Amino acid sequence: MKWNGAPSMEHRIVEWYHGLFHLAQATIHDRWVKRLRLIAFLAASSIATQIVLRTALGDVGLGNLLPSSVLTILVASAVWLVAYPAMWIRMLTVVVEMEAKKEYSVILSEIHRLHAHRIPGAIAHEPPTASAFQDPTHR
Repeated sequence: MKWNGAPSMEHRIVEWYHGLFHLAQATIHDRWVKRLRLIAFLAASSIATQIVLRTALGDVGLGNLLPSSVLTILVASAVWLVAYPAMWIRMLTVVVEMEAKKEYSVILSEIHRLHAHRIPGAIAHEPPTASAFQDPTHR
């Protein structure tokens, strides 16, 4: 839906999220992105587990059984607050490196080609040639 020729907020959010999805797909094989994603996931899982345990034990009168869970939540939150933004910064760094090598546009066109059947009105791009994936500096 458009208002005064501008895209709606819903459309902007969908486009923004779609761009993040492409960024994640293009950088999925980077070693540091994988590590940071795992650390952020484990920290978030730890936070959720500690909150659920503390609530469940508190409901049955055993809330004092885990006196250190608040500290654990704070430490896991600190880890998450460092790892998650670091992961996104690394992803952007990888894309900048790929742009310098002219690889990102090839990967992005391949992503669009593979997902064209899911996007109404999308145009399937021609598949890139094998030479497009070769790094000229690598022998």
